[in-house]
Amino acid sequence: MSNKFTNNVRTRLYKQGYQGFTKDDFTDAAIAVNCDNLDEPTKEQMNQAVDYLKQKSMSRLAVVSPTEQLLEELVQETPEEPVENIIEERKEESTQETTQSGQLATTDAATDVGQLVTSKANEMGVVLSEQQINDIADSVDTSADTFDEILDHVEQALLAYADHSADSVDAKIDQTLDRVQQRVIYRHEQSREHLAQKLTKLGAVLESSRNQTKSQLTSILARLKTV
Repeated sequence: MSNKFTNNVRTRLYKQGYQGFTKDDFTDAAIAVNCDNLDEPTKEQMNQAVDYLKQKSMSRLAVVSPTEQLLEELVQETPEEPVENIIEERKEESTQETTQSGQLATTDAATDVGQLVTSKANEMGVVLSEQQINDIADSVDTSADTFDEILDHVEQALLAYADHSADSVDAKIDQTLDRVQQRVIYRHEQSREHLAQKLTKLGAVLESSRNQTKSQLTSILARLKTV
């Protein structure tokens, strides 16, 4: 297939580092960009064809399995030990790297959330200990798709902590006031009993005094009659 469309598109692809396309690839590209006259393609059609074939090339690379890529590398390296052993070693190395990367990512995420909790708490005027920051950070859902959603989760966690703290303070206030009220009632009862006891003693003293006075008057009157 020698025509202006194929030649120009192939040249442009080669300059960008893309090659190895077949006759069918260029035919598919011409159909995709609606180029009916291959000898008189427009500039726009050729640009679109280049993009089309570049995407097609990347799609081909994407479907190559990791095992196939590994085999290609092994063929180039011409190892002395069996290929099967090297494949297993590469898989183990890959698994270890993935695990380590996941652990690092988890650690970094936890650290980032802790920093977000601290920053957001400062904005809200909430003072937290290191343990409280860690507890709140552990309760935050970090599986959100966007950073704004994570911030929302941090704020909700802080608000929930603030509500819990306020409820705890209210409960302590209620308990304290209940104890004070019970003490006031108890002491009031004690005061009433004390007053009653004092009044009873006072009444007895007054009664004794009246009796003594009456006895003295009777004695005086009896003496006056005998005179």
